[in-house]
Amino acid sequence: MEKATSASISRIHRRMIQVGGVILLLLLFLCSFLFLFFQFRTASLQSIATASESFGNYVESVLQLSNANIRTSAMQMFYTSSIRTLRTSGDLSWSERTIGHRDLGNFASSSNFVENVMVYNQSLDTVFTSESSYGSASTAQFHDQGAVEILLHPEDHPYLAPFRRQAGSATYYSFLFSEQGSRGDSAMLLDINASWYENQLLGTLSRDRHMIVDGNGQAVIPPELPLELPDWQRFQAAFQQNPASGYVLPDRSPFLTSCWVYHRLGNTGWYYLEAFQLEVTAPGLVHIQTVVFVLFAALSVALLALFAYLFVYILPTFLHISQALTTVEVAGKDSTTEKFDELLSSHKALEQNRRLQELQTGNLPAGIRLPIVLVIAMEPQEELYSLLSAQPDVMMARLEPGLTFVLPACTNKGRNRLLAAIRASGAKGPLLVSLPSYSREQLLAAFAALEELKKLAFLYESQTILCQELLAECSETSGFRPEMVSAMESALKKGQLQGARAQWLLILNAISRDRYSDFSFALHYVDKMLTALYLKYELEASPSIAASLTSLSALQEAIDARLIRITEAVAASQQKQADSLCSAVWGKVYELYQDEDCCSQMIATQLELSQTYLNRQFRAATGMSINDAVQHVRIDKACKLLRDSELTVEQIAKQVGYRNIKYFFVVFKKYTEKTPSQFRGDLAGGS
Repeated sequence: MEKATSASISRIHRRMIQVGGVILLLLLFLCSFLFLFFQFRTASLQSIATASESFGNYVESVLQLSNANIRTSAMQMFYTSSIRTLRTSGDLSWSERTIGHRDLGNFASSSNFVENVMVYNQSLDTVFTSESSYGSASTAQFHDQGAVEILLHPEDHPYLAPFRRQAGSATYYSFLFSEQGSRGDSAMLLDINASWYENQLLGTLSRDRHMIVDGNGQAVIPPELPLELPDWQRFQAAFQQNPASGYVLPDRSPFLTSCWVYHRLGNTGWYYLEAFQLEVTAPGLVHIQTVVFVLFAALSVALLALFAYLFVYILPTFLHISQALTTVEVAGKDSTTEKFDELLSSHKALEQNRRLQELQTGNLPAGIRLPIVLVIAMEPQEELYSLLSAQPDVMMARLEPGLTFVLPACTNKGRNRLLAAIRASGAKGPLLVSLPSYSREQLLAAFAALEELKKLAFLYESQTILCQELLAECSETSGFRPEMVSAMESALKKGQLQGARAQWLLILNAISRDRYSDFSFALHYVDKMLTALYLKYELEASPSIAASLTSLSALQEAIDARLIRITEAVAASQQKQADSLCSAVWGKVYELYQDEDCCSQMIATQLELSQTYLNRQFRAATGMSINDAVQHVRIDKACKLLRDSELTVEQIAKQVGYRNIKYFFVVFKKYTEKTPSQFRGDLAGGS
């Protein structure tokens, strides 16, 4: 036995070393391929950027040459004496204006690229233009207010550098010249023909993948971007690393399919961009990438296959044996072989666990004898374990419902003897016992029945043993009806705690023999109603009733606590409503008591309530009717007038709402036991 065990362990070790070596070799190959792939990718991008830099240098050279020619010509014009006089003089004669206009027009007409020239004289607050259809005008009346804004604020635009602007339907590339002098500031704005300037910069380059943008990624040339640019933040990040020139990838994919190369154009703040589609410009590079990817995928599949073989066939067995040998402790036995032999002695327990799991799925292992009785102990006990483990051919394992015992060849007679022995042993519940199962179908039904009994165990706190027969009492149609919950809700809304408790007992009695699914449905139906009342009366939410399904007493306590809280909230709400109603009635009484027709009907009409309902609520809250309240207020006011005024009794009676003086005397004596004259006389006498 020891030799066989040692040989098995040695074979597993050798196989592990072989597979591990192959995996390590494949990993090295993969790492090498990845390294070469990314090195090749970086070198390719750098080559593309270098090749594209020549185009960028070409565009920049043309830009510098064009701008230099424009600036040279413009500077000559700017400092021509007639133009200098036009832009700096504080008092221009008609002759000076005419000569200046003529020179501006000659300068614009003699150039093949200048469209317009505008000169600003700060002293005169006037703009002079070369446009034949427009003459000089003040800044407020000049036809091109965009140009006026530029001339008035030259500091907001680059000096002697081009910028794109729109004037009506025309587009120009403009150059701004300015000077600060003793007579004030002056400036000159040149509008360059857009088509001429764009042709100078990009020439014959295709506009579908060559373009010029500003520092914010907005199109300069051509006016609209022919292609969608990647996120401009990627360009800005690339500008920070390589300000002069470089490349930007459209995404973070490791596979190179396209890229953008850029080149900064002098101090204009513009960038020349070129889009590379590698399938068109570098098909060989795409082919190499494809070959590398195919090799990488093949190696990855091979590596995954080896890993799968290792984890499925070798590693679990090795780890299981290694862990078992490490955890087994046997006195006087330290060698692996001795521990392995000791581990084999527990094989019976493992086998029983496997066979019980098969039984749970309805499969009958070979050698097991029918009928079968299942016993599940939800709480393990020493007395019960000793009793059941002594049964012939018993199998046991800890499954989902609890510690499960399988008693083969156990008839109904043997089951009855077992139940008597369990009761005599003093074992504590709950203990679940099935009927004898004579077939696969009956065995599956037994497992399902015990699972159902486990859920319903909290309803039978006093019972130690719950037998499968108990479920026969739960097979009838449930007595639960939604009307029961409606009656319970009605009692709660009226604040009738005892009525709500009585309805709950009716519901509990109706569902006490239901299956767990029906029982749970009814409880959740009740819970939904109670939760809605909690929300209505703004009560703090309580835990779900499902959390109370540990015992019947816990369920009763949870429900009763909710009923008490809701009825208390209803009583508080009713009291608040009654107080509000009484306040409204008293307010109307004090408002209308002088009216001879003031009565409960008038007050009910003004409050838009039923007279009967209003009288009933007011009497319940104050102990008197609304008409009594009116008389109280009238007599009280009459007493104050008798004390504080010199009015006659007849005048006081009319003032407090009595048109019948005799009736006033009757009511006054009823409430004060004196006539009005006696009341006033007592006051005069100091009584």
